[in-house]
Amino acid sequence: MTVADRRQIKFAQDKDELLKRVGRIQVLTTMPDFMSGLHGFLDNIEADMRAGQPTGVDGGAIGRIISGFQDPRVQGHRVQYAWYTRQQGKEGFQEALDRVAAASAEHGQLWAKMNSAIPTEDASVGRGVVLEASVQGRVFDGLLFGLPTWSASDALAALWKRLSTTYVQALTGTVTAHALDGTVGSSVLSTLEWPELRDSIARGDVDGLVFVVYHSHEDPSGGPAILEPVESFHVRTQKDFEDLPQAPSDQAWRDKQRGIDQEQRAALADIHSREEEIEALDEFVSDLFRRHGRDLRFRDTDTPPNTRANSARESPRSGSPGAG
Repeated sequence: MTVADRRQIKFAQDKDELLKRVGRIQVLTTMPDFMSGLHGFLDNIEADMRAGQPTGVDGGAIGRIISGFQDPRVQGHRVQYAWYTRQQGKEGFQEALDRVAAASAEHGQLWAKMNSAIPTEDASVGRGVVLEASVQGRVFDGLLFGLPTWSASDALAALWKRLSTTYVQALTGTVTAHALDGTVGSSVLSTLEWPELRDSIARGDVDGLVFVVYHSHEDPSGGPAILEPVESFHVRTQKDFEDLPQAPSDQAWRDKQRGIDQEQRAALADIHSREEEIEALDEFVSDLFRRHGRDLRFRDTDTPPNTRANSARESPRSGSPGAG
């Protein structure tokens, strides 16, 4: 099998996954402009993948995608994907969506060089929102469509820039950033997200940025590296941001950072798996009440409590600030 064959297979797999994720947000599938934008974007990415280099950017397709996400019936830049999929079919959903979107936007979560597992878990516990777990971020998160990196396609890079920008622009209240060892000048947080937040702070839309610095240390039991918050800074001005601690820039730190990123990706997969279990249980119980209604009765059982918790392996993120 050639490299080109493997890329084509991966493109097809990621395309199927993308359409499956979109399909779980019912209203998106009823938007012709959004769906045409999605397929136009996929055509753009497939051309990049086949050419082995960028072939241009279909800005119109990306614009239609963003417009669909920002539709008042979706508010995909302000609410969590997992919450939306569980609640969308319930009575009074639109009113609940408006309330949750406003509340979530007051507790935005960003990250730099440590992946999104900790901010995703914190956002889920505190009803906040993090880009990669939002409707618009979760739909595309982790999908490279046969490309080696997201920056190998100008179209994929342009999409993520719009996703990140629209997400940050919608935030209010206080925003929290989680960063490994400090700022990195080339990170998305430094180059894109902070400038947007700085403007929002100047307008009075955002109170400020709480910048939390994490250090890592080895797990005595041999598990993934433990990330521990060690310092917190309140940032409102460019000078405040420039005075933040800076992460090392040597090769040893970059190697460590890549390892932590991979471990946190595994932790994020565990979080998504738990979310899917919760959604499946929610669907089961809802269907049970629909079919049996008032005749449904519960009885005592000898099953010991916390059977699932006692038998399941410990979550790799159980020690995060957002964990119970």
